Order: sequence, then structure tokens, then C-alpha cells
Amino acid sequence: MKPLFNVSVSSLTTLHDMPHTWDADDCRQLLLQLEMEDVEELAASDLLEMTLMALQDLEPDEAADAVLECKLQKSISVGARQNIVQDFLGDQNPWEEGADVMLHSKIFASAVLLQKAFPKIFAKPDLMELVLEVTALHADAGALLSKTPEPAFVARILGDGLSERSILERLYDKQLHSQCFPEAPGIIWHAEFSHVTSAVPPSATLTVYSSVPWLQAMEAVSEFQSSAYNDTKTEESEPH
Repeated sequence: MKPLFNVSVSSLTTLHDMPHTWDADDCRQLLLQLEMEDVEELAASDLLEMTLMALQDLEPDEAADAVLECKLQKSISVGARQNIVQDFLGDQNPWEEGADVMLHSKIFASAVLLQKAFPKIFAKPDLMELVLEVTALHADAGALLSKTPEPAFVARILGDGLSERSILERLYDKQLHSQCFPEAPGIIWHAEFSHVTSAVPPSATLTVYSSVPWLQAMEAVSEFQSSAYNDTKTEESEPH
């Protein structure tokens, strides 16, 4: 495919949290699960503090199970959830190593909250923030920069910048070059465009959050060209 974008790496930083891990609705949901009273009357600015206090009333393993239950819902069994609790207590990284990539960001968010509630028991979880400067080479490509970046689009940008030996290319080579990449939201945890310009050529800053194994290889990358594209929408994928 012909190149659609010039991409340069601005920064790659290790962080311990990312936007929207625990918003007001998430905190309310957990407090209701913990059977706290008058949750709806709490101000949004007080929700996180109240959530941490409620968790601190529990034993660490009970708190971890409750947080995972809130984030993961019915997506895994109780036994599998308990295994993740033990991973947390054993300083493992289940948000990187778990078998189901689609759960990784939610497990990471759980680790963030537990570390804030029990800083002496749970280690700070790590992730990486990648900042890219993306310049469109064609008008049609520029239109993609004015929309919320889709995970599959962002994953394909990363794939174009990484070598064939990277984990992303080795595990998802076919999906990166297909019209459908259903696992992409499990790899790209959060992404957003900023500083979007309509000048010729159009450009934008793309900020990407994901786990260390997916992004660490970008340390060796400075500039590259990309032919990234969104997944093709099908009738089955359209909402009814």
C-alpha cells in the first residue's frame, strides 16, 4: 500500500495511570457493589476518596476481588479472578501476562485503584505513553486525523513503525493487514488526537496508552511512514 502518513516519535514515557481509569460512574458502581449508602448524593469530587476509604475497610485480597468484579463483571470465572488477586499480591503483572488481551486494560485499571488504596501492599502498575506527530500525505488520509482514533487504526500505525520481530507483528501480522482487527482495543487502551491542523498538509498529535510490552520497542524508532487505515465496517458490525 502507498504511504498515507509521515510519523515521528516525540516521546515515550513510563507512567502509572492513564486517562479515564476510574471516572465518577465507575466509582459509583463500585460503591453500590460494596453496598455503601447514599452514593447518589455524593459529589463527583468526593467519589474517589470515598471509594478508597470503602476499600480500606476490607482486607486487601477482598478489596482486590471486589475491584476486579466491578471492572471485569462476568467476563471471567470467580476462580480466574482469584488467580489475578494472587498475581497482584505476588507483584506479578496480569495486565501484561493474562491470556485474554481484551481484559488487560481493565486489570490495569484495577491495579491502579488498589495501589492507591493500599500503597504498601500493591505495587504501582506500569504502562507507557507514546506521543506521535502524524502528518497526512493525502487529503483522504487527513480526514482520519479529524476523528476519534480507532484502536485498529492506531495499532496499524504502530505496526508500520515496528520491525517484523516485534511482539505486535509476530502475534497479529494477519490482523494488521486485514480489514478487521477485533483484538485492537485490547492492545490500544486509550488514544486521542490533539493539536489537529487543517493546514496543507494536515497534521495532528496522537497520544497512545498501552502496556509496556506493546510500546517498549518504539524506543528504537524515530521516524517512519504508515499506510494505516480503519477497519472496514460491515452490516454485522453496524448498530441496529
